Amino acid sequence: MAKYLFTIILVFTSCLKVAAQKKSAAAFNSYNSAGFIAGKLPVAFTAQTENGIAYKKWFAGAGVAIDMYYKETLPVFAAFKKEICLKTNSLFFYVNAGKNIVAKDKKIMGTFSTVETKGGFYADGGVGYKIKIAKKGSIFFSIGNTVKNSRQIETTSDFFGMPGISDTQYKFSRLVFRMGYQF
Repeated sequence: MAKYLFTIILVFTSCLKVAAQKKSAAAFNSYNSAGFIAGKLPVAFTAQTENGIAYKKWFAGAGVAIDMYYKETLPVFAAFKKEICLKTNSLFFYVNAGKNIVAKDKKIMGTFSTVETKGGFYADGGVGYKIKIAKKGSIFFSIGNTVKNSRQIETTSDFFGMPGISDTQYKFSRLVFRMGYQF
């Protein structure tokens, strides 16, 4: 996982535009998207919003998403983008990293067992294409790889009260496709 994140960051930072750029002020930007996540399990829905500051061809902000893959979670993350202009449209690279928060089924209590699900690390990185459709608005498409970690702890006791603990770590690496609107 670390080698993928390192590769994405390396590509992201090596795409600096060498040509002179116009002076531009920092401005608020919002990226809002929906899409699909595919991995070993059935395809699942995702939606997210990222809000922050754009300066020249860089974007830095924070985001929140809904990730329906396996367990419904709410990733909260820092978001970074770098654009490369191609006439009026642009290619962009993105990296997101943060915390994966479990939305449902946090704790299930039964007669002889308790199952607790906890979140973990979340990361997302890839490439996208932005098509300008208004002075301050664009539609975009992106494809990337997303990593979602979670943990499930099951505490059981048998009829005689003998305890048992099972701690299962889940690490999902998935392909993600999103489309959305940026303003």
